[in-house]
Amino acid sequence: MQPQMPTGRATGFKPLAEEWNYYSIDDGYVLGIKLVLTKVMKTGQTDPAGLPVYIIQHQPVIHVITQDEYRSITSRSNIPK
Repeated sequence: MQPQMPTGRATGFKPLAEEWNYYSIDDGYVLGIKLVLTKVMKTGQTDPAGLPVYIIQHQPVIHVITQDEYRSITSRSNIPK
């Protein structure tokens, strides 16, 4: 018997921040990864703390950059070097 997938109704959302996570790869490149939310559904259920339970869909976004490109990005922002 397969578990039943939770259901919900779609609800609107807007991004407040979509930040990149950067990883130094052994070959000298930098891998940037972030998740972008694509759909939110409210289930009508709550967790034990009483908070609403949501079903989300997301898309990973990945890009590869050089160390120099990473340094250029971090010099213009608050990303720690």
